[in-house]
Amino acid sequence: MFNVRLKFIAGIIFIMMSLVITRLAFMQILKADFYREEARRRQMRISFITAPRGPIFARDGETILAEDLPVRSVCVVINDLYGMPRERFENWFLKVASIAGDTPDAVAARVQSVLDDIENMIDRRRREILSRGAPGEERFAKQALREARDLRRAEYRRPQPLYEDVDFLTAARAEVATPDFAGLAVTESMKRRYPFGPLAAHAIGYVGQSTREEWDLYRFDYLGDERKRVGYVDVMGRAGMEKQCNFELRGLLGRREEVVNAYSQTQKVLSDEPPQPGATIILTIDPVIQEAAEKALATILTDSKEPRPGAAVCMHVKSGEILALASSPSYDPNRMKEDYRKLTDPNGLGRFHPFQDRAIASAKPMGSVFKVIVATAGLESGALTRNTTFTCDGVFHLGRSDFRCYISRAPYFSRHGPLDLIQGMKVSCNCYFYQAGLKTTGPALVEWALGYGLGKPTGIDLSPEAKGNVPTPHYPGDVVNLSIGQGELLATPLQVCRMIAAVANGGKLLTPRLRREMAPVEPQTVGFSASTWKILREGLYEAVNVQGGTGYRNVRSDLITIAGKSGTAQAPAEGDQVGDHAWFAGFAPYENPEIAFAVVIEHGGYGGAVAGPVAKAIAEAYAAEKGIAKKVASAKEPR
Repeated sequence: MFNVRLKFIAGIIFIMMSLVITRLAFMQILKADFYREEARRRQMRISFITAPRGPIFARDGETILAEDLPVRSVCVVINDLYGMPRERFENWFLKVASIAGDTPDAVAARVQSVLDDIENMIDRRRREILSRGAPGEERFAKQALREARDLRRAEYRRPQPLYEDVDFLTAARAEVATPDFAGLAVTESMKRRYPFGPLAAHAIGYVGQSTREEWDLYRFDYLGDERKRVGYVDVMGRAGMEKQCNFELRGLLGRREEVVNAYSQTQKVLSDEPPQPGATIILTIDPVIQEAAEKALATILTDSKEPRPGAAVCMHVKSGEILALASSPSYDPNRMKEDYRKLTDPNGLGRFHPFQDRAIASAKPMGSVFKVIVATAGLESGALTRNTTFTCDGVFHLGRSDFRCYISRAPYFSRHGPLDLIQGMKVSCNCYFYQAGLKTTGPALVEWALGYGLGKPTGIDLSPEAKGNVPTPHYPGDVVNLSIGQGELLATPLQVCRMIAAVANGGKLLTPRLRREMAPVEPQTVGFSASTWKILREGLYEAVNVQGGTGYRNVRSDLITIAGKSGTAQAPAEGDQVGDHAWFAGFAPYENPEIAFAVVIEHGGYGGAVAGPVAKAIAEAYAAEKGIAKKVASAKEPR
């Protein structure tokens, strides 16, 4: 019996030893390469160092519009605060308060704000995931729960800034205290700074922390380059040129390869490639003209009776360079976190959608600015001449429909009488252009509208850009509406500015650009004749510089000769915003055009009275900057 037991135990031992030996042979022989590589990988540590983001300059190449500056921050590690004894927990707040020169209650409020921000971020991520599926779908609910847990764990372990951009002394006091106070950390990082605050904010843009989607997409490399990989807390461009040129501005990450021990302590540095700063971007923006446009728009926005949003574009008529790209209301990219609630409040500034770049992404009915295209189409088709006369009785009858001229309404209650083409443009008579449009025909109007670049993106190196719309008129009533820029016709201020620039430069349809170092695109040709060009210039000149013109009272300048066209476009109400859109588009100086501009004030009323002064401010700022002087008395249009 004893021998049987002994043999049984010996058999078990033999089997177990065989298994151990087999396993050892498998690991040390068959899987030797795998475990050797795994051991080497654990011994090696590869880390990436964030590169300073490249600066953005104004057109002079010296004025900094955006830059990265090194900052020190006193941070909290939320995970370390959990489980801390009560007495030590209370002392932690006292210590941080003494370091920062603050009160314990203020420190507690900052920690709570950090927690709130983390939970808000998690909540946004959860809603985003749940929105992908049907309500209550278990697969997405589980994914949302899992990602919320992982995100909370990661954020609680990452140092979160309590006091950003602290001075050296404060950082030094915190650094000395960190070994004895868990949960306290000092970090050094780069912070994006915009020296001029909201100036050209929509063109420049702003930055923010990378999203989970970006991290998933670029965490290994970008277009095959691992030094452009994106970490979960990296900064990414969120709008404007910051987004458009994001990976150029990010530069190349530094790469360090080290040998570490079991405690992750560095034993040897094998390679150390320093980070390469991002590219320098030079914009075509002129800060003087940009500021003039923004101040004029802000005056209208802050009107206590009827605040109105709007946009303005100024463009060089020979190169296509954008000198000003203004959208109102705007925002300060330095204060995105502090101002976010105010900027998104639907009962306050948020109802005007301040993050929308109205200059390129908001298409509106053009109103009477479209009459420039009607005149071009009529002259080029032979339907009109300079002396073609139509009579305005205040109302135009078409079948059973009546189409009115603005002069028949309050406060005028009048009529224009007989007018030729120049007079029709000067006073912007609707009845004249109803008849001119019908005589020219709808297809001709559409052809020339498309030829002037309407109904399609301009190709500017900025996104998103609205393409607008050029409708196809099917009935005489559609042609009448289109002839005064109404109906389904839509255009952005940038498209209108490009159109008027083509008139100013003699028929070259330019591709607008915001980056000065980019080569200009070969312009298209609008295709109107020299005689048409002369008549268009004469009509635009008289609209501003001859008494009775729609821009005479509010646009005519003593500093520079402006030519242009006003527009008042009927538009549906948008919330508490009611009334017509006010437009003005023109160019200057008239004698030798250099700039073109377009302004729209949403629900602002009459174009010449409301949008006109903004255009005048832009032209006069250009005149003052360039030292242009003129004698008003000698500025006459040759007939």
